[in-house]
Amino acid sequence: MIKLVLSDMDNTLIPFGRERVSQRTIDAIHACQEQGVDFGPATGRDRAELAGFFGGDRSCYNTAVCVNGQKVYYLRSLVSERSLDAEPLRGAAQRVQSVPGCAFVTYRSDGLGDWVGITREEMGSMYDRAFMAGGMYHKELPVYPVAKAGIICMNGQDAIDRLQAELEEEYPEFTFANTVVNWMDVSIKGWSKVEGVKALIRTLNLSLDEVCVFGDADNDLTMLEYIPNSCAMANANDNAKAAARWQVGASAEDGVAIALEQIAEAARICNERGTEDVLPAFMS
Repeated sequence: MIKLVLSDMDNTLIPFGRERVSQRTIDAIHACQEQGVDFGPATGRDRAELAGFFGGDRSCYNTAVCVNGQKVYYLRSLVSERSLDAEPLRGAAQRVQSVPGCAFVTYRSDGLGDWVGITREEMGSMYDRAFMAGGMYHKELPVYPVAKAGIICMNGQDAIDRLQAELEEEYPEFTFANTVVNWMDVSIKGWSKVEGVKALIRTLNLSLDEVCVFGDADNDLTMLEYIPNSCAMANANDNAKAAARWQVGASAEDGVAIALEQIAEAARICNERGTEDVLPAFMS
């Protein structure tokens, strides 16, 4: 029986550009929870950024793998955290700041962001995507412990690819993953969502077969490869589809919500029969 579901956010649980998940998704999360199945986002975002996506319904993100596995929450409590190394982070920020059309962003623990580089006007709609809790421009980034950082690049995909390659050569402490349009996550080298997934599994004392994960992009690959019950969206990239065991409907068609409904129904049958051998329909 599936007892924990973790889902990527952008282009998985919520189509890129939408302001919140569908009501069907929220209802499906609640249906799972009513049957004893825990749910949490597994995302590059921090928990403070998630409220708006779920209409303020904390039950949907009290459990979460955030900042690509660097922060893990269970029942609203922080159970695991890793910060980015300060010295190379400042170097990367200065490097990005010197590139026209780009900004380097860091986030405080309350979700507020700070950035250097291009102006808010030059960011356009990316400002609202990057600074859901608000942001402040600086000539030089303030110093504080940073778990979450990212890069805005408004110069097109070719420029993002070049900058990504240059940064990974210059700052081997980090990975720079192009997860959505105009954006790269800055993460600890060798650290990914799967590390956060492992920490949560240990916290809940679950087996791998009791976990199901959903994703669509390269920053989901490690958890898709590690968890046997892994699912890629119909809109996922080729790498994610190759890594996942199952494929579900597209993000824009409530693919995760439909799968969650089937997980909840399988759990209901298991609970009624006192068994754990009933699979969700999409796994049959």
